[in-house]
Order: sequence, then structure tokens, then C-alpha cells
Amino acid sequence: MIVRGLHFSFDAQGDAALATLFYPGDDRRLEEARLTGQVPAADTDAPWPVVVIMPGINVVPDSYRWLAHRLVADGLCVVTYAAIGSLGPAGRGITPGIDLAALAPDTIGTRPSSTALGPLLAHLAELAADEHTPVAGHLDLGRFVVGGHSAGGTAALHNSEPEWVSGLQAVFAYAAHTMIATALGHDEAAVASIPANVPMMLLGGADDGVIAASRDRYRTDDGTHDPVRRTFAEAIHRQQGDSWLVELAGAGHFAICDLVDTTSGRSFLEPDSPKTDPAIRELLGDLIAAFISASLGRPSGSSVEQLVDHPSIRHWDRR
Repeated sequence: MIVRGLHFSFDAQGDAALATLFYPGDDRRLEEARLTGQVPAADTDAPWPVVVIMPGINVVPDSYRWLAHRLVADGLCVVTYAAIGSLGPAGRGITPGIDLAALAPDTIGTRPSSTALGPLLAHLAELAADEHTPVAGHLDLGRFVVGGHSAGGTAALHNSEPEWVSGLQAVFAYAAHTMIATALGHDEAAVASIPANVPMMLLGGADDGVIAASRDRYRTDDGTHDPVRRTFAEAIHRQQGDSWLVELAGAGHFAICDLVDTTSGRSFLEPDSPKTDPAIRELLGDLIAAFISASLGRPSGSSVEQLVDHPSIRHWDRR
């Protein structure tokens, strides 16, 4: 098996988006792809569940390629993407696709706030049904996991409702929370509840400089600013023993990225972020893989219960 990528575009409700579907390729059939580069999908364990990774603001999708490779090795397909849309006062750029009107005080929690997930899943269904694509018949469209980083993680959390994302089985997020910006009309330091109708995993870094520098968006007081822990405590009401909060010692906002693109976004808030720790990244990959396996009822080399005893885990909680 080798990891291959199938590139495509889709319309995220008016915003152009470019995506890559990473899948297990059949390394015994490379001769067929000698001229086209289209390596047929392997048949082992197919059809495969699909993991969608929603990007942070102005974080290039290639930052998550390492995680896609890690999860494809476990018999999953992984989609990374970037929509180009409005960033509010910051102009336009890479976005996970967020309908801000759906996050207003009178509408939050009543409808999807993602502008990308619906169109993306619809396009995946077209790819799976097209006999001319290398993944035809190989995607399990009844089992989706949605994850994200930073704003993408927040979008994943807010859309953790299977009625909005057909086939949704689990949600994970790194460096993300549901404390709502006061600019959207919410009270200071308000944490919004989320559907959480599937297993949830919140991951964070103990040295997240971006979240620390962003507190002005949410509050003007001197209170402790720990929106990730507060999200787990106040926003997730699921109590089935399958949801996790994991905080990694020494990890910053971009620990999930390899490499960190220093030409855009706010990586300058963490001067050391271009040198993210490979060991922390490997632990993140293992945690996410174990959580997905447990949520899908699949075998896993290590369980989350085992991994949270790692010395690099500063704090964890479960409910």
C-alpha cells in the first residue's frame, strides 16, 4: 500500500475551494499509472471511512499532510482542503468556510455554520460513484470523522450534529474552542454549547501563544483565559465516556502543523513554531488515530487510555 492523493475543486457556497483526497493506493498496479499518475485504490479493508481535516485561518492544507499519511496507514481516507473566502476585517484568505450569521446569538446552534462540509461531502459522493476515478466504490460514505485545527477545529465543534453532517461518527479539534467573539454580539467570555452528538476529542497545547494573544476578541477583564478547558467543561454535555480533553506540555498553536508556513497567518506570535517538535506531533497523531479507531469500533495499536499516561501529557479529562 502507498499513500496517493486525488486533487479536486468544489464550490463552498460561493467560495472556491481546492481539496485533496488521500487514499491507500495499490502499489502492485503502478505500471497502469505510468502515463497518467492515477494509481488505483487498494482493495484491502475497503470501503474506507473518510476523515475531513478543516484548516486554520491562512494555514495551507499541506501543513496537515503528515496527519493524512498517518491516518491512511490505518485504513482511512483523508481529505484536506482550503476555501478562499472572507476573513472579515482581515480581507480574504484561506478559511475552513464559516457562516458567521449562523453563530449570532439568535441563531447559534440552530443550523450548520460550515459552508464547506455539505458541498465537500456531496463531491466525495460523486467521486465514489464515478467509475473513472481511482477511488470508485472505495469510500464508506456512511462513516465520516470531522476534525480541524484552530478556526477549523472550532468549525468542526460547532457542526458536531449528524443531522447536519450525514454519517458523522466523531469530531476532533486541536487548538480550538467555542468561546464566541464579542463582535458577533455575544457577552464577554461566553462559551457556546455545541451539539456534541458524537464522541468528541479536544486537544490543546499548554504553550498556545495564539489563543493567549487572541483574548481581546472575547474579553476585556483580567480573568483566567483558558477557553479550551472551558469548552470541554461547559460546551460538551455528552456523558458517555467517549469524549476526551488532552493538553500537551510544551506544545504551541501550530504543533499539529508540519511544516509551519511563516509567510501567512499568525505564526509570528510563536517565534519557535517553525520548529515544532516531531515527538509531540507523533503523539498527536497517535492520539487522534486511537480516538478515531475507538469511535469507529476498529482495532488500534494503542488506546487513548494508554496514551494519556505519556509524560508529555500535562492534563487530561474524560466524560
